[in-house]
Amino acid sequence: MKKIKIWDAATRIFHWALVLNIFAAWYTIENRLIELHEIFGHCLIALLVFRVLWGLIGSSTARFSHFLVHPVAALSYLKQSLRLQTHHQIGHNPAGGWMIIVMMLVIGFQLVSGLLSNNDLGLSGVLSDYVSKEMSDTFTQLHSINFEILVGIIWLHLVAVFFYVLVKKDNLIKTLLTGKKQLTKPLNQAAESALYFAPVRLGVICLLVACGFAYWLYQ
Repeated sequence: MKKIKIWDAATRIFHWALVLNIFAAWYTIENRLIELHEIFGHCLIALLVFRVLWGLIGSSTARFSHFLVHPVAALSYLKQSLRLQTHHQIGHNPAGGWMIIVMMLVIGFQLVSGLLSNNDLGLSGVLSDYVSKEMSDTFTQLHSINFEILVGIIWLHLVAVFFYVLVKKDNLIKTLLTGKKQLTKPLNQAAESALYFAPVRLGVICLLVACGFAYWLYQ
């Protein structure tokens, strides 16, 4: 068996930074640390913008074009995977790819609703002044409801990850830490040569653009 690089550093750092910032956002709101909650919310905006940019121009395995397939194909893969009839080796599998998109959309709505919400104590999202008080109150409620949906998706994601680790013997956690994966069968030369890893400077540029946008909103 051969170890091969699957994930670049930018994708791996994004993933674990997303985990930490979602936890921090939950912890701060649970403990009424509203100003810190707002800061972590804007950090999440920067991360999400970075992931969109990286999904368009980043490394091959991070690109949306690499892992998005027709929904029917994704469902077919999911059914075969649950029956242990298929094994995916490179990047996000077809079902996991759609899970990434759904999670990004839910996180995106969580961030937008946060920007439009208020807590009736004088602290409001930076965009709340652009809508009526009634609409801001509605987004405040949706912000709370959507978080419960996000928690459900996170639990589903964890179940899928541990299914792969414990049942399919495919350690996705280790791969996302090291960036490398031990393949069960060798890739053909065309598939291996098609792997592209974007230069570090491109990741830095994307990060600066994302952070600049989030900081502009925060100000």
